[in-house]
Amino acid sequence: MIRRISAALFFSCLFIIVDRLSYIHPFAGLNITPWNPPAALEVLFLFLVGNIWMTWVYFTLGLSDWLVRGTLLLSPTVLLGNAVLVICYASIALCLRCVLGAEAALRDRREMVWLGVVIVCGALFTAMAYVGTHIGLGVLAAQDFLGAVHRFFIGDLLGLMVWLPLFFVARDKRRREQYAHMLRSVLFWSLLAGLVVCMWLIFSLPLADQMKYFFSLFFVLGLVAATYSLPGATLVAALIQVPLVFSTMHAGVLPADLMDMQIVMLTLSLTGLIIGTVVDERLRTEERLRDSLQLVAAGELAGSLAHELHQPMSALSAYAESALMLTERQAQSSDSSDTQLARVLRNIVHETMRATDIVRGLRSYFISGVSTMEDVQVHAWVEECVTRLTERAAQAQVTLVTLYEQRVSGVMVDRIQMSTALGNLIKNAIDASAPGMQVTIRVLDDHHTLTIRVMDQANLLEAEVIDQVFRPFYSDKKEGLGLGLSVSQSLVQNNGGVLRYRAQPDKCFEILLPLGDHLDA
Repeated sequence: MIRRISAALFFSCLFIIVDRLSYIHPFAGLNITPWNPPAALEVLFLFLVGNIWMTWVYFTLGLSDWLVRGTLLLSPTVLLGNAVLVICYASIALCLRCVLGAEAALRDRREMVWLGVVIVCGALFTAMAYVGTHIGLGVLAAQDFLGAVHRFFIGDLLGLMVWLPLFFVARDKRRREQYAHMLRSVLFWSLLAGLVVCMWLIFSLPLADQMKYFFSLFFVLGLVAATYSLPGATLVAALIQVPLVFSTMHAGVLPADLMDMQIVMLTLSLTGLIIGTVVDERLRTEERLRDSLQLVAAGELAGSLAHELHQPMSALSAYAESALMLTERQAQSSDSSDTQLARVLRNIVHETMRATDIVRGLRSYFISGVSTMEDVQVHAWVEECVTRLTERAAQAQVTLVTLYEQRVSGVMVDRIQMSTALGNLIKNAIDASAPGMQVTIRVLDDHHTLTIRVMDQANLLEAEVIDQVFRPFYSDKKEGLGLGLSVSQSLVQNNGGVLRYRAQPDKCFEILLPLGDHLDA
C-alpha cells in the first residue's frame, strides 16, 4: 500500500509539472491544447494501479487546474469537465487492459493494431464529451465545437500515441537485452547525433521552409526503427516530439501552424511504430527458425543415439531374460534371496523393454513425425508416469498428489510420446521443488478437451524466462541439456495437443489434448 501511495504522489507531482510545460495555445483558457501528454500520464497511472484510483486522479486534475490555469476548484467547469476526463481516460485504460492484458508488451501486430484502435476511438470520444460538456455549460459556443474537438483530439491522440507505446515497450522485461544492445551501439548514438543535427538545421529555418525539410526526420527515424525495432522507434519518436513543440512555442508559431506540425509528428510516430513492429516480427521469425534448426539437430542426435543404443539394449534385455529363466528353473530350491533376485531381473527386463520402446518411438518421431495413436486409459497412464517418479520424489522429499476429476476414461494418443512428455513435466516439477513441497497432477476435462496440469509450489517464472523455457538447449539446471520442455512440447503438438505454462490461478505446466478435433494453440 505504501508503494501505491508513493506512486500516486509521484504521479501527481509529475502530472502538474507536465501539465504546466504542455499548456501551449489553450483554446478559450481550457485544457484544450495541440499537445496533451498529461492524458498519457492519466491513462498509464490508471492502467497500472486500476480504476479504484480514479478519485485520486480527479483530485490531481483539480489541483493542476488551480495551479496551472488559476481556475477555482469548485467551479462547475472544473468539477464537471474533470469528471468527464477521468471517466473517459479510465475507460481507455480499462479497454487497454482488456485487449492487451496486464503486460501490454506490444509483442505483435495484433496488439499494436488494438492499441491504435483504442487510442483513436478513446481520444475522439473524450474530445467530443469534454467539448460538449463545456458547450452545455455555456463556456464555449456551439459553433466552436468542431474546432475545439479537432484541437483536443489531435493533442490527446499525439500524446497517447507517442508516450503509451514508449512506456509499454520500455517496461517489458524481455526487451532489456534489446535496450542494452541499442544503448551500447555506436551506430545508435551516431544516428541520434544525426537526428539532433537535422532538427537543429530544420528549426533554425523560417517556418515556411521547415515543412519542406521535415522529411529528413522520417529518414532517421526509419533507420533507427529498422535497426533497433520498437525500442528504437518509440524512443526516437519521443525525442523528436519534445524539442519540436518547445521550439515552435518559443518561435511564436500560430496555433494553426503548430497543429500542422503536430499532424506531421503524428504521421512520423505512426511510421516508426509500423516499421518497428514489422522488424520485431521479423526478428521473432528468425528466432523461431533458429529454434527449429536446433530442434532438427537434436532430432538427428536422438536418431544417432537411438541407432547406436538399440543393439546393446536389446542384448541387455536378452541377457536379463536368460538369467530370469535360469532363476525360475531353480524355483524348487529357491529361498527368499532367489525370489528377490527374480523380482529384480523382472524389473530389469521391464525397464529395458520400456527404454527400448521409448528410443524406438522417439527415433520414429524425429525421423518421420510418426505417431502410433491408440486409446489410452487416462488413469492408468498418469499413474504409470507418477509411479515411475515416486522414488525420485521421495529422495527430494517432495510429495506427489494426483487428482482425477475427468469424466472420460480414455484418450487417443501415442502412449510412448505422451508418457515421455508428462514424465518430463513431473520430473521438472520435482527438481524445482524444495524439500517439503508438493507436486500435484490434476486431470480434468470438458466436452472437447482433456487437461493435465502439473502444479508445483516453487517460485513463478519470470517473464523473460517464460519466453525462453520452451526453446531448445535453454536450461537453468547446471547439468541440464535444455531439451526436455522443447521435446515435450513437440511431442504434445504431434498428438494434436498444446503444452503451455500458466501462472494463474496456480503455477503449472498444462497439457491440453483433444477429445475430438485437434486444438488450436
